[in-house]
Amino acid sequence: MIFWCQFILAQADFWAEVSTYKARGDAAGALAVIERQQPRTSALENEAGFLLAALQRRPEAIVRFREALRLQPGNAMAHYHLGVALWLEGEREAALKSLAEAAKRAPANFDYVQRYAIAEREGGDRARALAAYQRVVALKPACLECRNALSFLLIDQGYAAKGRAAAEFVLAREPKNLAALSNLGFAHMQQNELARAIGVYQRGLVVAPTNAVMHYNLGLAYKQKDELELAKTHLAKALELDPQLVEGHYALGIVYWQNGDFAQADSRFAEAVRLSPDYAEAWAMYGTVLRQKGARDEARIALERAIRLKPEDPGPYSQLAQLLRAQGDGDLARKYLEQAAARKAAKESMQREMFDRSAAPKPKVVP
Repeated sequence: MIFWCQFILAQADFWAEVSTYKARGDAAGALAVIERQQPRTSALENEAGFLLAALQRRPEAIVRFREALRLQPGNAMAHYHLGVALWLEGEREAALKSLAEAAKRAPANFDYVQRYAIAEREGGDRARALAAYQRVVALKPACLECRNALSFLLIDQGYAAKGRAAAEFVLAREPKNLAALSNLGFAHMQQNELARAIGVYQRGLVVAPTNAVMHYNLGLAYKQKDELELAKTHLAKALELDPQLVEGHYALGIVYWQNGDFAQADSRFAEAVRLSPDYAEAWAMYGTVLRQKGARDEARIALERAIRLKPEDPGPYSQLAQLLRAQGDGDLARKYLEQAAARKAAKESMQREMFDRSAAPKPKVVP
């Protein structure tokens, strides 16, 4: 009994020493204390990993977090720390698994569940992100940032009424919350209430006249309402404020294309794929415009790129088939038409022959 009490006191002194170094901002000093301690435990390895990460030595930290989990597979904190470190190192698939495990093992820990939800939203599955954010909001109902994220995901996944309610919850508490205004406008657009969406986005621009995303969203609403000149005005303003807004280049390209201004559309789609080389829809539209301009070789390259990036989309197959037929390659054109038909049949929500709703520009949430 005496030995056990002495052991507990020693442990308390040890962790107090570590805490003293950490309070001073001396991660290296705290790590040196940790490294002297024996025997090695999951808690020690996890703490060593945390300190190594603080010292910007993430690869070494990841090794320690994995060792902590070898010693204690159920260590939720080690799963969490490993997930964050892997995410920062760009290993997103492995990071998601670790963060999911942390949230599963500690379902009442707000930080763990929120970080997992953020990871799913940014690089994982939107449906899983939605479920995770529902848990986040249940854990902290007053978190308006969390409500905004939940609102956007609800609308994006087709639950516009619920997403609208979440946005209105935020706006009842912060009437000038730009993210909530963005989401409310998005909900109105999903419900085809375009005049209301325009009104909401205009409210947002009263709050923040130079907000690029709000101009972009308003431009999309005008586009959906077929008021193309106003759409061009606000989309162009969005790009003036933020030339890196990829979706803005794509949306403005669509408007120019609808107006038959292929030269301007060409330049917008070209900029979209320059900024985002994996933007399948932009490659598809770029190839379409190039084909219509008669730039057949460039069009073929763009359309083939679109197919590689998003093989389930029937649009580029149809466009490429038309291009090949014009070049006299009827056999290959027929093969692409067959593939287009097969993919079109597989899409339940197809609205038009070339592009479905997934290819249409969507509103963005204000950060």
